[in-house]
Order: sequence, then C-alpha cells, then structure tokens
Amino acid sequence: MELGSKFIPEVLNDFKVYNGDGDELIGITADMSLAELSNQVASITGAGIAGTYDVPVAGHYDSIKQEIPFRMLYKPVTALVNPLSPVRINVRGAIQATDRSTGVTDFAGFRYVVYGRTTAMNPGSAQPANPMNSSVTVEATYVLIQIDGETVFELDKLNNICKINGVDVMEKVRRYC
Repeated sequence: MELGSKFIPEVLNDFKVYNGDGDELIGITADMSLAELSNQVASITGAGIAGTYDVPVAGHYDSIKQEIPFRMLYKPVTALVNPLSPVRINVRGAIQATDRSTGVTDFAGFRYVVYGRTTAMNPGSAQPANPMNSSVTVEATYVLIQIDGETVFELDKLNNICKINGVDVMEKVRRYC
C-alpha cells in the first residue's frame, strides 16, 4: 500500500524489535521513543545581515542518542552493553491507515534501524511484582527509516551519507572533498 494523500495514517498497529536482522527481542517494551534527529546549525552574521540567523549544515546531525527500554534486565540486554561491539537495533511495525474514499483499512510497513555503540545502561529498579524498567542508550552513527519498503531517511555519519526521500544531500560534498 502506498501511503499517499488518499490515506489517513492512523496508528502504529504493532511493532517488534530485533537485535540486528536476527533475533527478536521478545516483550522488551510497550513504548519506545525514536531518537530525535537535529541538524547541526551554524550562526550566520556579517556585513549586510541584520543580526544573526541559524542555518542547518546539510547532512550533519548533532549527537543521536537512542534509548532502548526493557521491562527487565536480562542476558540479551547485557549483550548490548560492550562498548567495543556495535549494536544494531531493527524496529519493524505496521502502520494502519484508512482509504478516505472507500473507508477500507489497510497497512503499510514501517522500519527503523539504529546502528552504533552503547554509551549507557540503566539497570532500572527492583520492586516486587513490577518490571525493572531497564534501558540502554546507543550513540547512533547510522539511522534508517523506511515506510512501506521505501527509504525516506538514511544517515550514515561514518561514511558521510545523508539521503532524504531518495536525494543524497551529501553527494556533491563527497565529490568535492
């Protein structure tokens, strides 16, 4: 299904989290906030400019911290903590949408991939009959967002790649450098 203007996207019907493209991390969380993607900015001022303004530096992003929450501290979580080994988290879900002309509900795929190294672990808390609410934080050097199999955002900090809706905004920069 192509999520065009005739569809009303409604909810993320469900999602699962995978360690890389392999093992499903079953029942890890009920809620996972996706990392904020903030452009690096430079302040511009000078002769002929009234004051200053900020301009985004194309293809450059501030530190990207992805927190991955877990209900419990268990062995698959501790496997993500080694700072020498990169972590690849793959979130796959189904976007539920309604066709505005027919009222028919359909689904589109959603995929979010983060690659980097773990910079923090929160073991959580210990309370009888309650989840521990543990988490790890990954400093992402790679982020991929796909909707229905189409890449809408791809950032690879280590290889100077930034693609937005199929346009590689760093292509000329790599060519000149």
